[in-house]
Amino acid sequence: MATEKIKILDGEVINRIAAGEVVERPASVVKELIENAIDAGATKIEVEIKEGGQKSIEITDNGEGMTPNDALLAFMPHATSKISNDEDLETITTLGFRGEALPTISAVSHVTLSTHCEGEPTGCRITLDGGKIRGPEPEAYPKGTRIIVKNLFYNTPARRKFLKSPASEMAQISDIVCHYIMGYPEIAFKFTKSNIKITSSNGSGNLLDAVLAVYGPEVTKNLLPLKEPASLASSGMSLRGFISPPNQARPSSRYTTTLVNRRVVKTKLLNQAISRACSAFFPKGKFPVLILDLRVPPELIDVNVHPQKTEIRFKDERWVFAIIWEAIQTSLSGLKMVSASTQQTSTQTSIDFQPELDPTIETKTIELPEDGNLSMFTPAPEFKLPDSYRTMPSGVTLSDNQSFSQNQTINSNNSNYANRVFDLNESATETFSTTRPLLQGQSYSAFTPVVKLSNPKILAQLKNTYLLGEDDEGLFIVDQHVAHERVLFDQLVRTYKDKAITAQPLLFPVPLKLLPSERLIIKEQLDQIKNLGFSVEQEEDGLFYVTSVPVSDKKTNDNQSIQNLLSEILNGWEGRSMAEIKTDLLKTMACKAAIKAGDPLTAPEWNSLLEQLLRTDNPFTCPHGRPIVLRLTTRQIEVGFLRA
Repeated sequence: MATEKIKILDGEVINRIAAGEVVERPASVVKELIENAIDAGATKIEVEIKEGGQKSIEITDNGEGMTPNDALLAFMPHATSKISNDEDLETITTLGFRGEALPTISAVSHVTLSTHCEGEPTGCRITLDGGKIRGPEPEAYPKGTRIIVKNLFYNTPARRKFLKSPASEMAQISDIVCHYIMGYPEIAFKFTKSNIKITSSNGSGNLLDAVLAVYGPEVTKNLLPLKEPASLASSGMSLRGFISPPNQARPSSRYTTTLVNRRVVKTKLLNQAISRACSAFFPKGKFPVLILDLRVPPELIDVNVHPQKTEIRFKDERWVFAIIWEAIQTSLSGLKMVSASTQQTSTQTSIDFQPELDPTIETKTIELPEDGNLSMFTPAPEFKLPDSYRTMPSGVTLSDNQSFSQNQTINSNNSNYANRVFDLNESATETFSTTRPLLQGQSYSAFTPVVKLSNPKILAQLKNTYLLGEDDEGLFIVDQHVAHERVLFDQLVRTYKDKAITAQPLLFPVPLKLLPSERLIIKEQLDQIKNLGFSVEQEEDGLFYVTSVPVSDKKTNDNQSIQNLLSEILNGWEGRSMAEIKTDLLKTMACKAAIKAGDPLTAPEWNSLLEQLLRTDNPFTCPHGRPIVLRLTTRQIEVGFLRA
């Protein structure tokens, strides 16, 4: 007789499985509990976190509270006060409705709930350990609710070990809290970590006050109000919010808050609309500070897509896309960055952010830096290669094991790299091939990626940007900026391999525009940040100031450049090791210090550049993965001239 294999899981196992969908990390718990507090009509919400939420999460509100019986039912699977039948799913106006959050949270943690509903003689307390309920017990508690979640995932070690560091989890929580501060400016939030205040809002109902609490005065004062498209006037929809001008771009998209019916969402449609609209104003890789609050009739959206309720669907996606695109476009219409030349759209852009009132006004056009960083606009001095550029580093060995001593100077008239073959090793070839997707959109199909140079020599400089050379296989082209970037990066790696990056003091401290999560990182990682060449201090006014930065030969220490550089370091800090952060910083330093497209070079200088490039570990790709050398083979040239 066959043994029956299929069985029904017990409730405890079911709840633990469900927790994997709803409670992904501590930030998920914070999100669900804040949403419950908002649905309860709270005007004050306090969030207290310990050890990134892994030790304790405490949410306190002054909402309507619960009766003892409702408090018990709240921890039952699929018990909810938000909906009662299938038809209610079509017109959901609350943030919560599934009845999954509290049961799944309590299944993987120790939970204590204290609550008091108006009309009840006293409050009550309920405790749960792994979903097992004790209570309710009478407790003298004011009107409202407090939920304390401790030891998250204590009984699911497989989930707990996948949590990131407390700093990383805290940053995720901070972003969630800040989104809701801006989504509900009429609610007074207080956000603390181990009883130390991180940020708070006054609950005035003014969106700018909430934005001020999150981003500070330097960011807030420059924000532009989003202009609501006229087509929304009679549609039952509304759109409001703020966006930063293009010259206040940020290095990551974490400064974007998108709300639909006051629900914080991450929807592909909205992201694409925002990205498409901003592409005409912001450089590639730069993002606006954006608070976008879209209100639509509930029957036009479906929020029942994912257990975490961060994804939604729209009934008319094309129309919503057009509305978002139009709102951003019209809001920035007087600040357009228009291409100065159709032939040089990638290198020249107008940055005169003034309303287009008079078409006869002359528009100032200047060169964009190679990396597209708008903060680096300073008149470029006449280019001179530093001494370190003309001097070979010590201990470098060529493919024929010929070593060069320190301070040996290149003789450009007698090229030391002639009659040698430089072959890319297998690992470097692998690196090149894996970075090819980064080059989508660039057209160089006629060229062959270079993995070998035989008897190379430079012939000329093209457009003060590319070095044209020949070797045994044909013509090759070197991008002088990324070539120099590779040389400088390798030098910086050797210099700072086992020591802190050298700092240079600033004449005047630079105030920083920081997210609460970034302020947390700086407070907790001051020593690590100092090892990266930055000194940051918090003054009596509460602002953070940079007093020293990594040493650089380039004059890039203007306020915006320093802000951008530090923001790049802090972005994703929680998910990277110190070695990764340091390496990324050295890449940026090398990129900023390298010669730029448009810088003229003399014959000795371009020969010196090629010499040093070919002595690096990987002379064919820059630290960011771009190709340094391209080839047009003799065979390709012969085919082009119909010789073959």
